[in-house]
Amino acid sequence: MKHEARRVATLLVAGAMIAASCGGSDDDGNDSDTETESVESGPDEETPDEETTDVETTDEEADEEADEEAPDETAAEDATDDEAAGEDAPDDAETADIQRGGTLTYLLEAESDTWDIPGANCAVSCITVMNAVADTMTTVNEDGEIEPFLLESFEANDDFTEFTLVMRDGVTFHDGTPADGAAVQRTLIEMASGVLAGQTYFDLANGAPNNPDNPGDAADSIVLNDDGSVTVSFANPYSTYGIFLANRGGWLIAPSFWDNPDRAGAPMVATGPFIMENQVRGEVTELVANPDYWRDGADGEPLPYLDAVNFRPVPDVSARRATMEAGDADVNMDSFGENQEFWNGEWIEEGNGVVEEDPAREVTFLMFNNSVPPFDDPQVREALTLCTDRNEYLSFREPGNALANGPFSEGSPGYVEDPGFPQFDAEAGNALFDEIGRPEVITYGTTNVPANLLTAELFADMWSANCGLNVEIDQFEQAELITKAITGDFEVFSWRNHGQGHPGMEYVWWHSRFSEGLALNFGRIVNPELDELLEQSWATADPDELDAIGQDISELFAENVFNMWLNTTEWANPYREGVHGLQHLTLESGNPNQQSIAGRVEVDEAWIES
Repeated sequence: MKHEARRVATLLVAGAMIAASCGGSDDDGNDSDTETESVESGPDEETPDEETTDVETTDEEADEEADEEAPDETAAEDATDDEAAGEDAPDDAETADIQRGGTLTYLLEAESDTWDIPGANCAVSCITVMNAVADTMTTVNEDGEIEPFLLESFEANDDFTEFTLVMRDGVTFHDGTPADGAAVQRTLIEMASGVLAGQTYFDLANGAPNNPDNPGDAADSIVLNDDGSVTVSFANPYSTYGIFLANRGGWLIAPSFWDNPDRAGAPMVATGPFIMENQVRGEVTELVANPDYWRDGADGEPLPYLDAVNFRPVPDVSARRATMEAGDADVNMDSFGENQEFWNGEWIEEGNGVVEEDPAREVTFLMFNNSVPPFDDPQVREALTLCTDRNEYLSFREPGNALANGPFSEGSPGYVEDPGFPQFDAEAGNALFDEIGRPEVITYGTTNVPANLLTAELFADMWSANCGLNVEIDQFEQAELITKAITGDFEVFSWRNHGQGHPGMEYVWWHSRFSEGLALNFGRIVNPELDELLEQSWATADPDELDAIGQDISELFAENVFNMWLNTTEWANPYREGVHGLQHLTLESGNPNQQSIAGRVEVDEAWIES
C-alpha cells in the first residue's frame, strides 16, 4: 500500500543510525578532532557527550502561561490563518523577503575523515555536511510520520517485510548522470554490503553479505523491477526501515562515487542542493550551489538560495563560541552544558537565534563494556553506580541539563520517570564492594581533550573518595574513540547516543546479534529479554505499543545497569542575526518537517540578509 495511503507512523523519530544513530563523544565539551562514522545520531557516538534539552521556556509552558490570562476575544478574532497553521508555516511576508546569494559559514565540532558512508563512523558533523550535499530517500515530518522525499513514493506491506521504492523523474546527480531506480538499487546494495551499514541489512530475505548465519547476495533481495521501481525484501519485520532511509542510510549516492577506487578520500557526489567542491582536512569543506537542484523553496523558487556553504571544523568548544561572538561565523553547534544558558539567553536577547529542537534527546552516559572484567559482572556495575554522585557531575560538568535515569528522555516514547535505576548511596556501594571485592583497577578511557579530561578526573576522584577505588585514566586521540568502541578495546568511557524518538531505532546498538567482532552494540550487551523487546519494536508502528516496549526496555536497563545514565544532552545550534531558513524543508505534503535532532541542522533553504 502506498505510503501516502498508510503512513508508517513512528513517533518523533530522531535519528540516525547506522540504521539509526551513532553518537559518541567523550564528554561534555565535545571538543573532538575527528568524526568517523559508524553507521545511523558514535560515542564517545557521534561525538560522545553532546545533546540537548530545552533550557528556555517550552511551547507547552508558554501555552499554559497564556491560558492563565483571560484571552482577548477581539485579538482572537483577528488571528490570521498563518498563525493558526503554526510557527513553522512561512508567511507571505517572510517568503517575499528571501534573498539570494552569499556564503554561509558553519562551525563544526569535528572533521570527517571520509564520505564513504557504508563503512564510516558518520557523526553529527559528518551528517550535517552530508545532508547539504545528499538528499535522503524519505523524510520524517513533525508528527513523526515517514514521507517520501527524494523518492516519489515509498510503500510497505502489512507486516513490514517488503518495501517498494519509486524514484521520482528528472533528478540528476552532481555529475549530470540520472538519479533513477538503478541508482537507488546500487546505493542500497552498497549500504547492505558495508561493514557497518550492512549490519542493518542482516535480515534480507535471501541472505545478506554480512550475515554469517545466512550469507547471500544483496541483489537477490534488493531488486530493480521492470518499471524502474526497487523492491527490498526482509525475512523478518523491519518497521523502522522508512526511518533508516530518512537518515544516513538513505542518502542517494552517484554510481561514479561507488565506482571510484579512491572513494575513501573522494568528495561526495549526490543529488543535494550543494556540490562538494573542495576539502582541506582540518580547515574547511567548501560547497557551492547545485544549479540543477530538483526542489523549490517555500516561495516557489528554485533552491538553494545561498551561493555557497563553508563548513569549518573547530574542535575546541570555547573557540567556536568566541568565533560566533566575534561575528566571524554564521552558525555553530554546541552541546556543552555550560554554554546552554548563554545561547538561550544573552545570545537571543542580542537579536540572534537558536534552531528549534525536536523533543527527542540523546543521552550522555558512562558506557560499560559488558563483555570483559570488571564490568561483565552486573554487581560491579551496580556498585560503581551507587558510588557515583551524578548530581555532583551535573553541577560541575553539565549545568542546566536534566538527570537521566534511562535511555529515553522525557517527551520520547519509552520514557519512565523512575524505572528503578540505582541512585547515589556510597554506603550501599561500599557494602556491595566489600561483599564482591573491589577491582584491582578501573580503566576510564577518554580523549585527550581538556574538557573530557576534567570529567574523567571528576569520576576518578569521586570513586576513590566514595568507595576507595583505584582508577587509571587512559587518554587517546579522538580518532581512536569509535575504533575502540567498535573493537571493544575499553572498560568504561563517556558516550552520547540514543534519543532517536523510537525504541526500534536502538536495535543495532543493543541487540546481541551485533555484540561480537566489529560491533555496533558497543557495550556488548547480551540479554535475551532485551533482544525480544527490540524485535517486537520492529514489528509494529503503533505508538502505544512502542511506548510500552520502550518502558519495558528502560526498566530492564535499570535492573541490569548495562550503562550508567548521566544526563539528557542539550544541543544548541546558534545562528547570527540575519540568517534564516535553517532546518526548514518544504515538503510536498505541506506538513512541517521534523525539527533538529542531536545537533543536526539542514541548510537546504537557508538564506542570509545582505
